[in-house]
Amino acid sequence: MSRIALVTPETATPAQQPLLEQTKAKFGKLPIIMTALANSPATMNSYLALFQNLTDGRFSKQLARKIGLAIGEENGCEYCISLLAAIAKLQKLTEEDIELARHGKSTDPKEQALLDFVLLLVRHKGDVTDEELQAVRAGGWGDEDIVEVFGHLALNFITNYLWKVGRNDVDFPILRLFDQGKISRGSSHAFQQVA
Repeated sequence: MSRIALVTPETATPAQQPLLEQTKAKFGKLPIIMTALANSPATMNSYLALFQNLTDGRFSKQLARKIGLAIGEENGCEYCISLLAAIAKLQKLTEEDIELARHGKSTDPKEQALLDFVLLLVRHKGDVTDEELQAVRAGGWGDEDIVEVFGHLALNFITNYLWKVGRNDVDFPILRLFDQGKISRGSSHAFQQVA
């Protein structure tokens, strides 16, 4: 049971209703986390716009999922890693790709340089050294790529933190965090997998 109200098509206001419909059309279903996000039409609309802009952005869908999996694992969001793993499988990522991404790893050296940078940003709240910035550039990424990473951080932080506060049930096969200590403060609130 969620600690934040879940907006359903039956309870949605006129401002929330089109956002739920848009979400269902985009994702093929209405993920539970999005029904929590719908409490704020302004935030949900911003999220959907950012999601679409990044889908049309510089990174492949597969790399975007890897970035999201690394951020979700680091931020302790079991909902997000579960959802992203399900999407990643549809986008032809293997179980190995998914597990590596959750650890911030890739078999591709260029992707690895970017994932290293992403995790440095998360762990150090954006406070990276000259050497760390140079390392992502040396890995083959330019300023446009580096700045686009911040869109992925914002997108994933919205759902990562919303889930950690709301603790809604998970409507995807649940993946457990490698480090359960990342959600220990809220572990007293149980959630479960639902169909």
